[in-house]
Amino acid sequence: MNSKYIEVCERLDWTVREYKDGSVDVAKQSPAGEDFSFGVSSENFVDEVKQYAAYFNVDEHVEMWIEARRNGVRGVPSSIRELVEDAEAIDKMLQELAAALAEVEDDDDSE
Repeated sequence: MNSKYIEVCERLDWTVREYKDGSVDVAKQSPAGEDFSFGVSSENFVDEVKQYAAYFNVDEHVEMWIEARRNGVRGVPSSIRELVEDAEAIDKMLQELAAALAEVEDDDDSE
């Protein structure tokens, strides 16, 4: 995987773990303390990050945590407002990451 992409991720406080099978985990803690992560492939890293960001659904993310809260999962905020605000922050983090990676990809393509 292009080291420039890893540098962009780390500059935005994302952790990147690349595995021998070509899979990549991208992770960052949300403002409410969620250890948020998602998986993509190293081969299509930028495209898959952009796709994940484009299809991230704030409502679905909140619903998942509301259900977890009902089931007594520890560490889940008790306030639905906080869950919504956190999911919106995650969406913003993903959009920022996708845009930054796309910019580096465009610079690489123009060289």
